[in-house]
Amino acid sequence: MHCSDISGLSSDTLFRLLHKMLIIRETEEWIAQKVGSGDIKCPCHLAVGQEAAPVALSEHLTESDRVYGTHRSHNHYLAMTDDVEGLISETLGKESGCSKGMGGSQHLIKESKGFGGSVPIVGATIPIAAGAALAMKMRNMSSIAVAFFGDGATEEGVIHETFNMAAKMQLPVCFVCENNLFASHLHILQRQPASSTVRFARAHNINYIQLDGNDVALLYRKLKLIVGKIRKNAFLTLLK
Repeated sequence: MHCSDISGLSSDTLFRLLHKMLIIRETEEWIAQKVGSGDIKCPCHLAVGQEAAPVALSEHLTESDRVYGTHRSHNHYLAMTDDVEGLISETLGKESGCSKGMGGSQHLIKESKGFGGSVPIVGATIPIAAGAALAMKMRNMSSIAVAFFGDGATEEGVIHETFNMAAKMQLPVCFVCENNLFASHLHILQRQPASSTVRFARAHNINYIQLDGNDVALLYRKLKLIVGKIRKNAFLTLLK
């Protein structure tokens, strides 16, 4: 059994990380229940089991940074915003929702808290994140952009176009691949010749690191260093 090394992290930090992960898990379980009962009508894709990475990363981001999500972004949204009411209201189609009830589960946004938006089209926010990073660089900002995506998005052409541009222009963007090994009901080895996605980073001369996506303490420590490097040196990262 893998045991997380929590040495060096304060009790306050550990409590905050755990609390945020529990809030995300309990919110999604509530949403799942309401989808089952028919109270929530919009399509909902849960991120149960993928709470640690966005929570750890959000600890090192500011409201001037921009995070972009996917069709499965309850975890990304809540990690950045703590806006449980806005998310739930959105899934219920209420005007008080983060997208005024018009977007549903897959169209979330709260730029005032650094969450630039999520969309259901696989891979669609990856070039948007690169565009945001380009704007930040042109304005000499210290902000960074983050693109969350799954292993299925690595099969979209736009990701390779974006990687090429980001690497060539040295953009301050962090590409975060949450590789849960499944996309469109198929295991990654039924779709790709290898289970790791880091070969796509290597192909575009992008620095990368592979981390255990469920080890929040490890993620917290490593992402602190990575985000700092991106802010200073446009250090491009692919996270597994």
